[in-house]
Amino acid sequence: MKLTRCLLAALFAALTCGFAHAGEAIEPGEMELYPTLLAVGIEIPYEGDDDSDAAAGFVWRRAGGSQWHDGVEMTFDRARGVINASVWPLEQGEKIEVRVTFSDEGAEPTTIEGEVTTRTLVLENSEGAVYYVSPDGDDAGDGTRAEPFRTLAHAARVVEAGDTVYAMSGVYHEGDLFAGLQGERGKPIIFAAAPGETPVLDGSITIAKGAEWDQWGEGSFMYVDPETGYVGYVAQDGERMFCYPSPREFGEDSLEVGRSWHYDLFERHLFVRPGDGSAPADHEYKVAVHPHAALLSASRYVVLKGFEIRYYGFAAVRISGGAVGNVITDCFIHSCATGVFMRGENTRDNSIWRNRFLERGLMDAPWRSIKASEYPRQGTRIKAGRGTSVCYNDIDGYFDAVEADSWNSPLEYGINRDFDMMYNTIRNTGDDAFEPDGGGVNMRMHRNSIRNCFVAISLAPVERGPVYCTYNDMTYYFLMFKLNVGGCTSLGPAYVYHNSGYTLVQGRAYGGVCISFPGRGSIPLANKVFMNNVMVGKDMGVRSGRPGCVFDYNCYGDTGERRLSFTWDVFEDGAYRESLFMETLEEFRAKTGQEEHGIYADPGFVDTTGMGAVPWRRYSAARFSENPQAEDMSQGDMHLLPTSPCIDAGAVIRGINEDFEGAAPDMGAYEFGE
Repeated sequence: MKLTRCLLAALFAALTCGFAHAGEAIEPGEMELYPTLLAVGIEIPYEGDDDSDAAAGFVWRRAGGSQWHDGVEMTFDRARGVINASVWPLEQGEKIEVRVTFSDEGAEPTTIEGEVTTRTLVLENSEGAVYYVSPDGDDAGDGTRAEPFRTLAHAARVVEAGDTVYAMSGVYHEGDLFAGLQGERGKPIIFAAAPGETPVLDGSITIAKGAEWDQWGEGSFMYVDPETGYVGYVAQDGERMFCYPSPREFGEDSLEVGRSWHYDLFERHLFVRPGDGSAPADHEYKVAVHPHAALLSASRYVVLKGFEIRYYGFAAVRISGGAVGNVITDCFIHSCATGVFMRGENTRDNSIWRNRFLERGLMDAPWRSIKASEYPRQGTRIKAGRGTSVCYNDIDGYFDAVEADSWNSPLEYGINRDFDMMYNTIRNTGDDAFEPDGGGVNMRMHRNSIRNCFVAISLAPVERGPVYCTYNDMTYYFLMFKLNVGGCTSLGPAYVYHNSGYTLVQGRAYGGVCISFPGRGSIPLANKVFMNNVMVGKDMGVRSGRPGCVFDYNCYGDTGERRLSFTWDVFEDGAYRESLFMETLEEFRAKTGQEEHGIYADPGFVDTTGMGAVPWRRYSAARFSENPQAEDMSQGDMHLLPTSPCIDAGAVIRGINEDFEGAAPDMGAYEFGE
């Protein structure tokens, strides 16, 4: 049996130790099944179980089906008296039945059941009124195709639940649209590109080549009185410029970024530094004079579909203020400080679906300079309530692609719950491709492909959990999995199963660590499980691993330059004592008891062409854009060759891989022949 009973017992003990409730046998409360578009979260409150020896397991099936499937191991949050689990991936509108059985020594088993249907996107007209807008229209018209409105803002004042507004081709210089609109579940208000049309939302004014600028300092210039009292983003010849918050920092170029800008709000003066010794009159500037294209504040069931959105100073789309059920889909979002910004515990069930995000020029600054700046630089930035779906998007060129942070807020139980990040393509990310730092409840990262990132997946920290990370593939520079951020506890459970990764770093370069924990016991950390992963690095396999975490059935490989080493933090009476250094996986196994079934080998990926060819420099001074950029996803193939040692070498993990072929599951993101 691949996953031994002793390993399961150790894992269960690690996840459930340290808390107690008054009472004897466990008494489950009412089960809540929370549906998203592609998954279901399970939450069951309970009382009793003062000796913490109760167990719970579940099975599920599609409604009307005869086959029951094992569910994942259920996670006990004994501090709150709650049990959590998830079912994923599912399809939209799929009805499932769930059956949970509880056992406790000296008590009869208890079973509870429930059923739920996943949510469905409604993206087409639901028999409401239809209006048209065109930049050549007239808001005094009747909104028909023959007499379209001129502005989306006017159309937004007219629509009701179930109505659709079709936008014709052209540029709409509007901002902060759609606040407070009230669609209904099943009857959304839809703003969509008319069939065959290409509408553009543009929040900028243009300072053309040849414009008159005043010299301000060495290599810097001033433009007097732009047409607005707000400037939130500036692009030079289509490439983002670095924003300095003060004239002193701008004048000194204190972060050594070169191409940069500053705006004096009171004098209404724009300052720029072209960065290449040229004059600003040699360039065209796009100056964002609106903070947002769509401001979905307190909006409910609004769909934004098929627009190009560009040059907005804070975010292309802001979803906040208790916004519910809104959908951003099939849009091309680029040249904005942030793509989509979402905030608020009461902001829930919103979806970012099938969009393309693109940012150019951001990583021309050094890594440390971007990191030191407070200026937005994320594809999506989310700290919201339940049911968020970020799926099927292509995000290219941002510093952080999907940031779902909730740092230092373990008591904000409603934040980032039942959150899906699935089937996304992430490319050319200067820092973290996925950053669910803080860790919500029932967060699911599944089947994402990541190319050319600094850090692939950050779990730093996981304060609540459970967080699931399954079947993702990635190429990375610095870290494949990051858990090494200090400052707060990371005791929430994270399950990392069936991921594949390959480092891009070669030569005398710094980076290529597969799994990195905070060293020297700097923060309390436990309850992280890594199984059935394939990880090719250059420097280390596991750095500063911790007791209370589980590593087994993983494959570690190197780029052929040197073997990966391992380190492990040792504790005595709860206090950090020392760090063990181990040159081989065999030594790691012998000294820690981890990776009983792990292997060290070339995993036998189908194609590593172009993977591992970048001499990454010290990250603090590196300009990410100097490295080759991944323009498509054809670089490399992490499926397994027939000769791969990872075939049939994985563990059977309940609720994760029951559909494996052969004698056992394969390690990595792809079952052989898939």
